[in-house]
Amino acid sequence: MPQSIQSRVTILQEIIEAKSKYPIRATIRNTPITKPSFENFPFIIAEIKRSSPSLGNINDIPSPQNLAKDYLNAGANAISILCEKDYFKGDLEDLQEVKTTYPNVCVLRKDFITQIEQIQESYDFGADMLLLITALFVEQVNGFNQLKKLYEQTLALGLTPLLEVHNKEEIDFLKPLKPLLIGINSRNLHNFKIDKIAAYNLLFYAKEQLNSQVLFESSINSSFDGFIVGNIGFDGILCGSYLVKSPNAYEALNALKYSVSVARNSPNAFYQNVFRILQSPLGFLKICGITTKEDALMCAKALENHLGGLLPFDKIAALGFIFIKDSPRFVLESVIREISQSLKDYPKILKIIVIQDDKESMQQAIKLYEEGIIDALQLHGVCGESFGGISLKAANFPFYEVWNIEKPSDFNASISPFVLFDSKSILGGGSGVSIDKEVLQSLKAKVDNYLCVAGGVGIDNIQQYKNLGAKMLDVNSSLESTPAKKDSKKLQAFLEKFTSLITHS
Repeated sequence: MPQSIQSRVTILQEIIEAKSKYPIRATIRNTPITKPSFENFPFIIAEIKRSSPSLGNINDIPSPQNLAKDYLNAGANAISILCEKDYFKGDLEDLQEVKTTYPNVCVLRKDFITQIEQIQESYDFGADMLLLITALFVEQVNGFNQLKKLYEQTLALGLTPLLEVHNKEEIDFLKPLKPLLIGINSRNLHNFKIDKIAAYNLLFYAKEQLNSQVLFESSINSSFDGFIVGNIGFDGILCGSYLVKSPNAYEALNALKYSVSVARNSPNAFYQNVFRILQSPLGFLKICGITTKEDALMCAKALENHLGGLLPFDKIAALGFIFIKDSPRFVLESVIREISQSLKDYPKILKIIVIQDDKESMQQAIKLYEEGIIDALQLHGVCGESFGGISLKAANFPFYEVWNIEKPSDFNASISPFVLFDSKSILGGGSGVSIDKEVLQSLKAKVDNYLCVAGGVGIDNIQQYKNLGAKMLDVNSSLESTPAKKDSKKLQAFLEKFTSLITHS
């Protein structure tokens, strides 16, 4: 195990051990219990947190009441108070002060609760909600009974438990409790790694197994992350570090809440489909460089015939339209509209527009998305936070970035939840040039093993990419008889090889 991960696991163990040494405190509660209300979407819990093991000091927060005021003015439905002393620099007094100042506001005690006495303590200091972390019990002897006692005592005092989970095992573990509210945390407490896509996908399992409101709890870094959460279908979010670090918490939370709401009403559910495909054994396949209605229909039919029985999702693959004038596969907006209309008989096929860093192209692409003509934007040649005159951290549309790679240092960090790596060439895309396999291998860790590849992908090297663990393949020129013209025989052969890697494995 890497030293950094090992040390963080030790920190978690130390938190629990240190917590058990603090005496249980008592006081007299003088505030009413305020139940969380889920009548309006989204349900937002905004957190007061000074520090964390992963980030260190975040913000001194001399007045928790003032920060809570900003949150409430921005539309927060509840306030979360981090009460752990040693690593998060919180205290029960913070909770008590906020609840006393705003007695009718719903307040969550966020802490590492393992003792039954801590439930009464939480009530006494003014908590209305209480976080119970399933991971602390799932591997313990008699762990379920311990969690059950805490859960039932929380309910007995009139408080609302928020049960935190990280994986399917923990959902199965707490299922007999029939919780009304759970939170999905993308940070695994066993190894402290973050896997946001796995956490996003866990929502669907939670909804299948439980009749619960489900919140997304971690790794919110921008209002765009809120768009993703809303697009997938979460009922709300718990957000801390991002808001606390923001120079203006009111504006940050207001934008975040707006993005979650916009996404729920967006024309499609791009991310909830693509994330599940990315985690499937088959992976995500996109055929790019579509220029005619005839080629689009041929590819769509072939994709549904070959992949439809292997992927049990609403969407199974994608077609790409290159909206870059210098490309030999450039298609006019009017043609994209015509092709999109013709694909209505193939509802399982996603439609993606490919653009470069150009303001006019960006606005046209967003318009096509808002009208439901295309499902997402592929941003080619990203190298920063701004693209097409728009801050990607504030985007309210689905997109993913394309980084042109020759060496590992060509990639820094992304805003989109997954990144497509393409080769460097004069054409930018559709050149048939491949990225060196060793370079791709070295990039896997930077993208949490969600390796997505374009550039020279074809029937001759598809096995190599799958061996590398590629989750997405973007294929273009290898399926053509001439530039911009897809070849039926090459397409069929490629799809047969692509599916055989799964069916014969």
